[in-house]
Amino acid sequence: MKKKKQVEGPLHSKFCKDERLLFYKKRFYAEDKDFHFFESLTSEQIEIIGQTLEQSFPDSQYPQNSLIRYLAILDYLMDSKRNHNFKSFDEKIAFLIQGIDPSLSIYYQLLTIGYSSSNPSNMGREQALTIIHFIEGFVGTFDPQFLKYEEIYFRKVLKEGKVLSHIKREGHKALLDSFKGIPSFDNVKDIEFSRLSRKADYYATVCDNPKDIHILCFNICNPNSVLELFDIASKAIFFILVIDPELKALKTYVEESNIAQMRERMMGELGFYHEGLIRLEELYRKRFFPEMTISEWSY
Repeated sequence: MKKKKQVEGPLHSKFCKDERLLFYKKRFYAEDKDFHFFESLTSEQIEIIGQTLEQSFPDSQYPQNSLIRYLAILDYLMDSKRNHNFKSFDEKIAFLIQGIDPSLSIYYQLLTIGYSSSNPSNMGREQALTIIHFIEGFVGTFDPQFLKYEEIYFRKVLKEGKVLSHIKREGHKALLDSFKGIPSFDNVKDIEFSRLSRKADYYATVCDNPKDIHILCFNICNPNSVLELFDIASKAIFFILVIDPELKALKTYVEESNIAQMRERMMGELGFYHEGLIRLEELYRKRFFPEMTISEWSY
């Protein structure tokens, strides 16, 4: 019997490469059952990872954002003879993230389109293609696991003191609409208001553009944010403390005679208009600053 001739050519090469990638990914991520969410990862281990990457995977030999680098790092992590220092799966994942995307560009970029690995079904075809192309650009291939692990890495390792300052996704209308159900701030204690005031001061210090409403709303709504604002009343108070502590929206309502003038002034002074903000600021004033004079035209 004739020996079957091997199929060759560019497509065959691509399939071989795809099969190799699939094998590497399956074998590497098979240890996921031993993943402990970076709970035991220390700063010393992170430093050793950085040193090893610099010595063993220099950019000149293993260029960033390339398939060469991705495969070389996976090969190293799966080779017990070469890899003596990083035995736990948590260490290996941290090594892979630091080696491929140390600034978590994938995680931050995907946050701007509203994607979360905890709710991947809430995503359209266009968003899916954005995710695929962006990951391919940083990894050299599409590795969806980066979404899961980078999100956890941010929460557990890099979250401290981190405020995202480059978000451009629209979100203020949805957030302000969610405040409509707040009947009052009567249940918010003074000590909680002081805590939120300190957070607002901190935010103003560390955020590149604290008055940017898109950046603010994103950081308020992101459950992984260092701000840790979990209830709707805290989010509303924080929003006012950062965006309009002087209650300009409420002052505009008192001083202007019609909606068109109110809208024009709010757009000029705050950069946006939302009718719900006026009611919210009145609730805020009554609870925390009942003696405040909003305007000489106050009723």
